[in-house]
Amino acid sequence: MNIVLLRLEEFRSYRHLDLCIPAIGCRIVGNNASGKTTLLEAIVVLATSRSPRTQVDRELINWMSGEQYGVPPYCRLQADLESGGERHKVEMSLQVDSAVRTGSKKTFSLDQRSVRAHDVVGAIKVVLFSPDDLLLVSGPPSERRRHLDILISQLDREYLRALSRFNRIVSQRNGLLKSFLRQRVDARSPASEAQLAFWDESLVADGSYIVAKRLQIVELLKRSMAHHGKRLSPDMELDLCYQPRVELGTLDTAPASHGSVDDLRAVIASRFERQLSDARGEEARRGVTVVGPHRDDVMFALDGRPLSQFGSRGQQRLAVVALKLAEATLIREESGDLPILLLDDVLSELDEVHRIRLVAEVVSPGCQVIVTSTEVGSLADEAIAHLPLARVQAGTVSFQQADALAE
Repeated sequence: MNIVLLRLEEFRSYRHLDLCIPAIGCRIVGNNASGKTTLLEAIVVLATSRSPRTQVDRELINWMSGEQYGVPPYCRLQADLESGGERHKVEMSLQVDSAVRTGSKKTFSLDQRSVRAHDVVGAIKVVLFSPDDLLLVSGPPSERRRHLDILISQLDREYLRALSRFNRIVSQRNGLLKSFLRQRVDARSPASEAQLAFWDESLVADGSYIVAKRLQIVELLKRSMAHHGKRLSPDMELDLCYQPRVELGTLDTAPASHGSVDDLRAVIASRFERQLSDARGEEARRGVTVVGPHRDDVMFALDGRPLSQFGSRGQQRLAVVALKLAEATLIREESGDLPILLLDDVLSELDEVHRIRLVAEVVSPGCQVIVTSTEVGSLADEAIAHLPLARVQAGTVSFQQADALAE
């Protein structure tokens, strides 16, 4: 899989840009705030329907857009890609709309057909390496859940639909619990139980699938992450542990032990349902749903100890890099597609030895690789020297001559 053309219109600092990207990828160099990260952000938005940098869509739109035409501010993104010998086109439009609660309206199309965001996710498969990835180790559980959800959603449309339904159900169920709390209604009364049972059935059905799928993916990731971690730093013993809020006790959480994800899902569902019942009192006191995958976490471990507490910043960074390499391997094995690898100024964060090892790991599968840096020198490694070099400046991107690194 590779992007042939990336087109930006009124996206952040880019007013208009048509960027033809070589099949092997490219190196992009430019000063801070020149727009390097924005190029990668645009690809991730088209791949996942959301930005890795902000949750406020309005920030993606150039503030000056629409003025010359007398229309509300807007932006458009388009990627033409090749995958399995076929050509596809993914597009996203975003327009300020005061009638929408969030202040903007987002629309998508796939091969020139209007589709929902769910139908676009996974059409472009990407793995983004970013300096902000350290938050996966040191940040809150919500960061790790979000990251895991985006990865799985690129591989499994059913998961994405289940996750969307589950999040809506939790919101509506929490609204009901808060109303019980305000009105001093007994959450264990027959009338209250009947109202909660309506939401619980769907909560358990979708929540158990989410937990089962996360368990499966983390099990696959942990083995691959340990392998890549050893290749990056032979003395590192890395592990990844999924910690579901639904208590599984002594249950063997490897899906293979239950025949399939659906079999594991059935076991989880029965325990989830029982724990929801047991948690009625706590939910009534707090006015929120306290059991379910919306409260799960993923723990990184180094030599059997929590990485966030006992690992140095360098070890944490290498662990995240190993995880991203494991994600690329997983996408390739599960979908048959080579994902596009986006490295946003991460090489400068590593010492020379680990930078060389990372570059070798990234280039070897044959993926399209787009790597950015503020310094030309960090892009000079011989493993990526064959990638065309482009410079970003003042909203433009221009490819350089082959001897540009010598300058």
